[in-house]
Amino acid sequence: MIIANPIYDVIFKYLLEDIEITREFLSVILEEEIQSLELKPQEATNETWNGIFIIRFDFKAIIHKKDGSKQKVLIELQKAKKAFDVMRFRRYLSDNYRKEDDLINQMGENYKKPLPIVTIFILGFSLDNIPSAVVKINREYTDVVTKEVLNIKDDFIELLTHDAYIIQVKRLGLQVRSKLESVLQIFSPEYQSNSDKHQLFFQGDFDNSLVKKMVDRLGRAVVNDHIRDMMDVEDELDRTFERQTRKLENEVSKREMMIAQLDAIMGEKETELKEKDTKLKEKNTELKEKELQLIKNESLLDENEKLLIKEQENNVALQQENLALQRLLEEIRKKNY
Repeated sequence: MIIANPIYDVIFKYLLEDIEITREFLSVILEEEIQSLELKPQEATNETWNGIFIIRFDFKAIIHKKDGSKQKVLIELQKAKKAFDVMRFRRYLSDNYRKEDDLINQMGENYKKPLPIVTIFILGFSLDNIPSAVVKINREYTDVVTKEVLNIKDDFIELLTHDAYIIQVKRLGLQVRSKLESVLQIFSPEYQSNSDKHQLFFQGDFDNSLVKKMVDRLGRAVVNDHIRDMMDVEDELDRTFERQTRKLENEVSKREMMIAQLDAIMGEKETELKEKDTKLKEKNTELKEKELQLIKNESLLDENEKLLIKEQENNVALQQENLALQRLLEEIRKKNY
């Protein structure tokens, strides 16, 4: 059967506007019966961030627990087609942590109390380190010393932490091993039409009553001209975003190349400076050696000068002695004659 592709935000939103389909869909994901589900108009948003649509639904639900008890919770459902800054998801979550619900106590008095939160993320992209199509991140109370898992619950802890479900649409195949996989087949890209990506040629489990309801609704979306126009707009937004992304990637690539070139130039300059520094150190060493040699030479010159002066003094003394001897010889000669 030909149905509209629910990976499109406009189709996904159209599908979940049927509150009964949504109630059953969330019940299958949580594996617990949701008895009632409430969605306020202001709690369904379709925001755009850098060309990416992020659909967010906040539901108040009363869950019939497996132990027979009932619990009122806040279910946050977010869908994103592309990976982007995780801070947007965190901001949505922090908004819900601040919300309080109006309750009535046993005395009939109104009071406010925050609700436990369950988050469901439907991703149109794959997470690198998680190969499974559907993953539940749940909590356990564990004694850190004994490692014993404590089968207890406490409101203080329950209101400060939450369970989460991750559904990776691109990892959904055609194999069906559970009721959940049977329902999630509706999102499987394996059924995408080769001629029109707006459509899926769905061949899943029509015996599943929820699947049949979803298929019937998505089948009506195919022939809705306004919805098809919105899908075309979404395609154009995706193409614009991809062009911007490629442009940004090219700019980043150019900058990385420039940085690499600058790093190479800086490396060459650094090598050149190191070589010059080495040569300067060698010249300094050579100059110091010459300076030491000059000092030694000056010292030798001083010693030679002293020796020369002493030798001159000795020569003067010898000349004086020679003169004295000559005078003495003359006197002797005179006496002899």
